[in-house]
Amino acid sequence: MASTGAIRGGLAQPTGVVWIVDDEPHAAQLAADLCTAVGLRSLIFGSHQPYLGALRDRDAPFAVVLDWRLENQLSAGVFMATRHRFPELPIIYWTASTSADLPDMIRDDPGTAVVDKARGNDAFERALDWVVNGARPR
Repeated sequence: MASTGAIRGGLAQPTGVVWIVDDEPHAAQLAADLCTAVGLRSLIFGSHQPYLGALRDRDAPFAVVLDWRLENQLSAGVFMATRHRFPELPIIYWTASTSADLPDMIRDDPGTAVVDKARGNDAFERALDWVVNGARPR
């Protein structure tokens, strides 16, 4: 999974930033708040264009949070661009769509966790735990 930083109190503390790509400001902010609650920093991209620029020009983030229903149905393309640039990067699909609505390339990707927004904050926090500690969400 993603790298961790200094050991504090016996636990590895994550380093880096989680990139959040969601065109719904309230959902993006909630994801950022949940990242902060577990000690992760975040950067919100409100659309695909600034995200793709960062993907091209910056070092890998700690993880990426994507929404399936991005404007103009570009989420699959954003996913493929992310996988092409950073094949091992953890991706959390935090979406109102069911897992069955997503393409096989996303559902079957071992570096991707699909989390239904309707399942609440706990499900997202389990996905963050997977990113930090390798504990696969159920």
